Amino acid sequence: MPKVPSDVIHARAKSWRREIVQARIKLVDEGLTYNQRRELWQVVDCREWCLKMLVQDFPGELERIDREIEHELRR
Repeated sequence: MPKVPSDVIHARAKSWRREIVQARIKLVDEGLTYNQRRELWQVVDCREWCLKMLVQDFPGELERIDREIEHELRR
């Protein structure tokens, strides 16, 4: 398996974290349809799986996501 440069890993992880944060914040909206919720959860699940496969510190990434959500909600 080819080694991925750390700057590529960092950029992808940042992008995926951002997508997870945005999807989870949107999930708070009670007006979403079942299909909209399902699509958002698919984004969350897929990106979390990608992070788990790419990064060494997956629990740390989940903590970063929680902090980013808290930061966004405080705005």
